[in-house]
Amino acid sequence: MPILKKIKEDLKAVSNIETITRTYQEIANLRMNEIRQKVLNNREFIEELSQVYTLAKKAYLVLLKKEKPFIKRKGERVVVFLSGNERFYGTLFSDIWRELLNYLAKNKADLAVVGRMGKYLAERSGFGHKMFYFELNDDKPEKNRLRGIIDFIKNYEEIIIFHGRFQTILSQKVVQSNISGGVTLEEELEEVKSYLFEPSPEAVLEFFETELLSAFFNQTILEHRLSKYAARMVAMYQATENAKKRERKLKIEQKKIERQLLNRKQIELFSGSQLWT
Repeated sequence: MPILKKIKEDLKAVSNIETITRTYQEIANLRMNEIRQKVLNNREFIEELSQVYTLAKKAYLVLLKKEKPFIKRKGERVVVFLSGNERFYGTLFSDIWRELLNYLAKNKADLAVVGRMGKYLAERSGFGHKMFYFELNDDKPEKNRLRGIIDFIKNYEEIIIFHGRFQTILSQKVVQSNISGGVTLEEELEEVKSYLFEPSPEAVLEFFETELLSAFFNQTILEHRLSKYAARMVAMYQATENAKKRERKLKIEQKKIERQLLNRKQIELFSGSQLWT
């Protein structure tokens, strides 16, 4: 009887787990569908902004006949680790951290970590270098905290972000995105028109470069969130399937014990009737 009672308790616990994982999966699916459209919309904005930035920069270079940095920066390179504040995202965060460690083993850079899980992985791995930590809400990133991160990373010449990128629901890729001032988006122009810059060429280019950096970073955040939701859907689906398998095994074991108890009662009943014959 104690064993049968324990099985019933386990069945109840497994049923609760299955309900929770299904709920997480449904929520992740809803948020993934919402984020997917935002990612596409932001991509269009970045493409248009990069075209304007390219024209303005080329015109500025023609005007000055030489190339020089538009914004004075303090640091050389910063690596940003985008993670999250909760678990249940499969191996996404650990995969990103592993790729980031491989990069830091070969390249010198400051480390900025976004999300509590990233901080946990860095501290647990014994990462001995100094890191800069930033909090950010998983589902609704706060504008003031986003601005704080951008204000920090814009002081570096090179900005590399390690994050997840959505490929399919079943496949998330770890990528490193270089968002350093939009330089990688420039295209060679055969003809460059002359433009009048107001209030000054430097002010106009600084505005474009800052806006482009913000657009790139926000796009990276959206890409990472989309990847996280897809990873959670897969993780919760696997957890639900594992719960179902465990439930089936427990029910088989329950029926087996119940049959054994029934057989024992029948034997005892038969043995008792033999005493009166």
